Parts: sequence; C-alpha cells; structure tokens
Amino acid sequence: MKPLQITLFIIANVIFITQGGRDIHQLIWGSESSILDQFSPEKTKAMSEKTEVLVADYRSVNEQIHALEKSKGLREAQDSQEHQELYQKRDVLTSEISERETKAREYRDVWIFTAYGVGLIILGTVLYRLRATWSGLSVVIAGFTIFEYWVSPSFFSGASAEFHALLVSKTLLTVVALIALYVVWRLIRISPDETKA
Repeated sequence: MKPLQITLFIIANVIFITQGGRDIHQLIWGSESSILDQFSPEKTKAMSEKTEVLVADYRSVNEQIHALEKSKGLREAQDSQEHQELYQKRDVLTSEISERETKAREYRDVWIFTAYGVGLIILGTVLYRLRATWSGLSVVIAGFTIFEYWVSPSFFSGASAEFHALLVSKTLLTVVALIALYVVWRLIRISPDETKA
C-alpha cells in the first residue's frame, strides 16, 4: 500500500506544480491581445465594454435590423451593402456576449465542482483513517482528480475581465489543492494505530 501511496503522491505533486506554473504563465502572458485586433475596432470596443452596455448595444442594433427587415424585406436588407456594418456589429456583439455567458457559467462551475472535490477529499481521508483504506484512498484520488480537472485554465479570446477573474480563481485553487495534497498526505501517512498511542 505504501508504494502506491508514494507513487500517487508524486504524480499529484507533478500535476499540481506544473498546473501552477501554467496558471502563472497564463496570468502574466496569456491574456495578451492580438495585434490584429487593431483592424477590428468593433471587436476591440466590445471586449472593453461591460456586459450591461453590450446587451443595451445589442438590443439597439437588433431593433434597427428588425425595423430594416420589415421595411425592405429580409433578403434585400441582408444584401444591401450600406447595412452590412449593422449586421457585422450584431455578430460581434452576439459573439462577445455568448463568450461572457460561457465564462460566467464556467466560473460558477469551477467553485461548485471544487467544493465537491474538497468534500470527496475530506470524506476519503476520514474513511482512510477509519481503516477503510482502499475505499478512502479511491475517494481521495477522485477528489483530487476533480480538483485538477476544474483548476486547469481554459484558453479563449474575448471577455478579458472574465478570463482574468476565472484564471485568478483557478490559480488560487491550484495552490489550495497543492496544500490540501500535503495535508492529506500527512494525515494518511500517520496510521490510525499511531494516533491511539
């Protein structure tokens, strides 16, 4: 049992330490904007605005497009060169708002599943200490696996404020996971017999 525990401990260390380095790299260099953004002012503007402003802009543009399509017809309005900018603006706003909604859901899920992973780690440690060694160890492994999966940084463009908040959370949780790994290792290394002496 001890060789397996040592092997798993080393593997978990490698995963969380490299994950921490990757998180820090993403925090420092990962959110750089593209030099091509200067050629897309609508996209740059959308990325810098607050979500509420984007929704208001989208509502306005969408209403203009609906009015245009009613007056000229769908096909004629879309084919008209003078209205292409309006359609492009709506597409950019749709993309940015969707990206932000996705990141908001991911941000929520990171914390929910991390809490679930922590719960499994605690449960597994208790089971292990109560002499359900294999059950406890497997539950601890499941908890750390969930932890590692959800603290991995995602790579995307757009919504830079949401990306930064998500990445800070994931970096913090990686450090918490590494600390938890050492705490659990310490608790598991001490056999239940040693605490009764």
